[in-house]
Amino acid sequence: MDRVPRLGLRRYFLFGVRNLMRNPRRSAITLLVTVFGVAALTFLGALKDGWLQEMQDNFILTQSGDLRIHARGFEQTRDLNLHLKQPKALTERVRSLEGVTALAPRLRSSGLASISATSVGVEIIAVDPEREPGVSRLHEHIAAGGWLRTDYKRRELILGADLARNLGVQLRDRIVLMAQTPQGGMVSEVFCLRGILKTGAPQIDKRFALVALPIAQQWLEMGDAITDLVIRTDNHFIVDILQGRLTGLLPAADYEIMTWLELDPMVSQWLRFSAAYSLVIILVVVALVLAEILNTMLMALHERSRELAVMEAIGTQGSQLFRMVLLESVLLILGGAVIGYAAGALTVLAFSETGIDLTRFANAFEFFYMNPVIRPRLTLDMGILILASTLVAAAIGGIYPAWKATRIDPAHVLRRT
Repeated sequence: MDRVPRLGLRRYFLFGVRNLMRNPRRSAITLLVTVFGVAALTFLGALKDGWLQEMQDNFILTQSGDLRIHARGFEQTRDLNLHLKQPKALTERVRSLEGVTALAPRLRSSGLASISATSVGVEIIAVDPEREPGVSRLHEHIAAGGWLRTDYKRRELILGADLARNLGVQLRDRIVLMAQTPQGGMVSEVFCLRGILKTGAPQIDKRFALVALPIAQQWLEMGDAITDLVIRTDNHFIVDILQGRLTGLLPAADYEIMTWLELDPMVSQWLRFSAAYSLVIILVVVALVLAEILNTMLMALHERSRELAVMEAIGTQGSQLFRMVLLESVLLILGGAVIGYAAGALTVLAFSETGIDLTRFANAFEFFYMNPVIRPRLTLDMGILILASTLVAAAIGGIYPAWKATRIDPAHVLRRT
């Protein structure tokens, strides 16, 4: 018996297109469902990537910086005795590393803010007014008044908006700050309210009291000591690499280097939620494609059973039938996925500038360092995830109908028809 010639991919492709066009209505319905599903998932994925990037940028640039160096044990105890020694030499060593774009010193302490008979617990953040804007956006969130000036003869203070409201103070009011020195003594200083800080993040607006670093060092008897060195990088995604370099550069017994992700458990939890959200997207894509391809291909097999029986009777191999039916499944779903992704991408581009205004939920969004206007963002990773999962689902969904095609009994089918 002559061996049946092997069919090329082009021939399989032509067969697949011809067979799909034999029932254009059913193929069109399957295609449209796939297009709509993939377009919707593309837009939702872009929204997720948009708000996640916004949250990361706002958190990093509003409060934490990309990396923060402090003495080992300070983050847990807030003991001013655990400060960074020789900050100038440390700054020069860190500045030389590739990827570091800006550095700023800080001094953090807990204390009390008082006016008349009212006292409120505060987190005192002493910053360098000139260098701080290089690592954070705190200066951009001044809702009233102005940023700290470099005239250190003036004792100026910036309070979070909620903290100022709780104290009942206004610009140019005098406020007493009280804190503990490293030696254990209580010291106080009178400051003039220079500005009101409103970030939308409760942990900042309710607690932060910003003062100039030289004034705080003198007031708290710290000399030139600082508690933190905040680092800004040129790329948020290299922080792990930079952390590894800093760990090798600085003695582990004396220093602790923390990334922005390690500084706030809430942000870490949201990133884990993002990973779970991506998994849900995959499962939705797989379920959608499997349901559509199984329904379409099984119906097509039922209608084409005589044709397939004739093909097998004249010598077409089962493997050839299997590949032909499987390719039909992949062609139909992959075509819908590409069109759907393109439609979703165009929708994302349409909203990328104006964004989606969720101002009515502003308070909830600000809590998570998000702007009330979310701008969807296309990423290569999400595009690959959606298209690859669609292709895999189409292949998996097409296996069963393709296998069914190889199990047709030509004699039984032809005798019945």
